[in-house]
Amino acid sequence: MKNPDNPSGVLCQAIIESVMLLKDGSIVAGCNLLSGTVKEGDKLFCIDGVGRQCVPVTVAGIVIPQKGVAASITAGQEKGNRAAFKMTECKITDLHVGHMLQNEPEEILYTEAPGWDAITALFEKQYPGQKHPAHFGIYACLKAGETGPLDGISVYQAKEYFHFVTYGLSELYEKQNGNPNRSGYGFELTVKLKKEGLENPALEVRHMCSILQMIAGITTNGGHQFLPGQILPLSKQRGLDVNGKSRITGFITRADEIGNLVTPFGNVALIQLAGVTTDEMEQLKNKELTLKQMEERIPAGITDYKR
Repeated sequence: MKNPDNPSGVLCQAIIESVMLLKDGSIVAGCNLLSGTVKEGDKLFCIDGVGRQCVPVTVAGIVIPQKGVAASITAGQEKGNRAAFKMTECKITDLHVGHMLQNEPEEILYTEAPGWDAITALFEKQYPGQKHPAHFGIYACLKAGETGPLDGISVYQAKEYFHFVTYGLSELYEKQNGNPNRSGYGFELTVKLKKEGLENPALEVRHMCSILQMIAGITTNGGHQFLPGQILPLSKQRGLDVNGKSRITGFITRADEIGNLVTPFGNVALIQLAGVTTDEMEQLKNKELTLKQMEERIPAGITDYKR
């Protein structure tokens, strides 16, 4: 689809890095401009990158860090590409971190997603009242502009922890593999991240999404099947938190207590990643500690960066 408001045909693209609802009801998106120029009054489209969403929005204002209010911003200009865009003609639930803003619309490929809806229904049952959890799209990765293998990650809030669930390791939109009993790779990943002790919860949530994208790549790139009872070391020196100070450097896998799914495309196991230290992983490898003993150290499999 071509946009009549973009006669030049120059593609403008920006990744949404944050979304805020101000007290006056204004919606502001912090963005990293990858290409082109964005001007106040421009008509853009918010797309999810997987063919489910294409929402028209209007840029009502632009603020560039260290420069202030601006009439426009161009990729590659001095002071970098980051800016805050005030958005109109949209709802706060239309915009998500890891979605793309661009000046060309994209075709809606999937009007239904039965596999996706099955995951969401299970978590909404567990967390009633959370119809619009924090959600992170395929561009919510460690490096700006890079896409991840997952179609999305939702983050629900329990009292003590954030509960992450991935979308994309199972079949979400249509049946593709030949196994009627298994949806996609047959599982999705979850994490419970303890809230207490997080210096910057919003940043740590975003960082955990990047970790999940990376771990999902182990499956999509190499075909690894995650099952309960596995050990997943990620680093020997650096903690998994944003600043790398935590003693948590890897995970063990367990069945998420929320249960498994039977979707229209087959079964989906929910495999929970529970954070462990380097010493604990070594003890597990050397048979000095059993997985059962390890699970007893981690109530409900909650990853605690302060443990």
